[in-house]
Amino acid sequence: MYKKHTEEEWAKAFELYKEGYNTPSISRLTGLELSEIKRHIRLYRQTGFWRTKRKTNVRSTPALKKAVIDAVFKKSLSYAEVVALYGLSFTSLGSWLRKFRHGGYEKLLATKPKGRPPKMPKSKKSTKGMSELERLREENEYLKAENAYLKKLKALDQEENAEMFGIGPRSSEN
Repeated sequence: MYKKHTEEEWAKAFELYKEGYNTPSISRLTGLELSEIKRHIRLYRQTGFWRTKRKTNVRSTPALKKAVIDAVFKKSLSYAEVVALYGLSFTSLGSWLRKFRHGGYEKLLATKPKGRPPKMPKSKKSTKGMSELERLREENEYLKAENAYLKKLKALDQEENAEMFGIGPRSSEN
């Protein structure tokens, strides 16, 4: 469960850290989560900046993604430094790096279609571009095929009934 903490609580935690308290003690004295305190301290050690405000959501643009990937691979910055520098989450950074490793910039910058996919596939043939004569010919072919299918089905049904009731030509039983 996420609990939003105030800037004062984080400022008090920072003061206790500077005074030499260990992370479990800071957690007990301030009521902050131990893992959150450890993460703040780790980021402070790497960047020299103690964040007291909650991170705002970062809009991921293609330029930002490219800059982040370049920072990791070309500048050899650590994940924590990149997260602190660009204000990202570890989850989004990991996702971007995984996409980049598997497909390069093309896969990283590819946009996924939004929304739920349709349940019924779109028809492959469009009748809008057909002339009236073409449409009628296609419908006629369909009806002929349907008629042939129904005739075959009726013949099979009659044959089955004939066998069941013993009507029709019999095979020699000698």
